Amino acid sequence: MTVYALPTPHSQRSWSPRVYDLILWILFLGPIASPLLRATGLPLVSETGTFARDLLATYICPTPERSLWLLGWPMAVCARCWGATIGLWLARLMIGERAPSLLRWYRSLVWPRRLVLAALPFLLWPLEIIGHYSGWWFAPLWLLLINGVQAGFAAGLFFASIWPGLWPSSPQQGAVSQG
Repeated sequence: MTVYALPTPHSQRSWSPRVYDLILWILFLGPIASPLLRATGLPLVSETGTFARDLLATYICPTPERSLWLLGWPMAVCARCWGATIGLWLARLMIGERAPSLLRWYRSLVWPRRLVLAALPFLLWPLEIIGHYSGWWFAPLWLLLINGVQAGFAAGLFFASIWPGLWPSSPQQGAVSQG
């Protein structure tokens, strides 16, 4: 039997936080770009905005008719979905070395538990959608926005906690948070 020793332990490769930030900027500005492009009235530009709205309304957003309006045109996603991108940004801005103790505790959990905790706020989404389409209630857009922000914040904490190199780890946290 032959035994091979590795010269150095396998280290986790760090990804650039700029890629994560670029994704967040696209998610935040994309839905705003659609009505702005449509408002120009220019042939190809306006059609690009319409295409973005149709694409997102068909495949991403569950309630596109609940969109916020900008310059007389609806945004590409509903208020809830756009609120989720705001929540993702809030989570991104709160992580780091000076994160509150509750966020550090969250980061110390193994990733499946973090995933479950991040998914819990999304349970309000189907409840609100079913209630809306069943005629039980009609939630105002500001409430959809808040619902999206809290779910996006939870998802943002999860994504930030698993993105290699995004959340600075302290020496005591490194041994606990491997998961």
